Amino acid sequence: MTIVSWTQRIIEVTSARPELRDIDWTPVEAELGTTLPPDYRELCSLLGGGYYSGFLRLLQPRGDAATDGLLHSWRWHRDHPEYAGLYAPYDLYGGPGRPGLLGWGDDQTEGEYYWLADAETDPAAWPVIARKDGADPWHRYDMSMSEFIYHMLTDHDFKPFTVAATTARPFVLPEGVQITTVEEWNAWANRTDGSPRP
Repeated sequence: MTIVSWTQRIIEVTSARPELRDIDWTPVEAELGTTLPPDYRELCSLLGGGYYSGFLRLLQPRGDAATDGLLHSWRWHRDHPEYAGLYAPYDLYGGPGRPGLLGWGDDQTEGEYYWLADAETDPAAWPVIARKDGADPWHRYDMSMSEFIYHMLTDHDFKPFTVAATTARPFVLPEGVQITTVEEWNAWANRTDGSPRP
């Protein structure tokens, strides 16, 4: 019996075309003091950046811009401890021996998506911690990031994070592609033919 990973399910449901990217994980993980979850590495390597259903952005390990990417987000949080109280009751991940929130995504409406990261535990077991915006309560999900994304895209009952009703079929808007008109949104969000892009 073949076990289909959550990453493969995301690829199938979005009809995305995987394109293997050569990502050097060594400097990223050395700076963080931990390996990153295998499904995150797989999703970044196969699909890169972009927006899931035009909504959720998966932070790439290193961004092209100075203010982009997982490492930038982590450095910013590390360098601004005065904002740590905004994440209570959680601490921010501070490296080995300092478990806490490590951001992996954001969305178009100020939603925040983190792992509860701990360098001393298996990254595949890190739970997802998320909230709709800074004023909303935190939600904990004892599932992988890719399982969380799959449910967000497909499960109408995955509240408060579902976006399943916003599109006829989930899609991945590639890096650099922007939707600027209603017609462009409809071309992406309302396609039903299973094509990876309009």
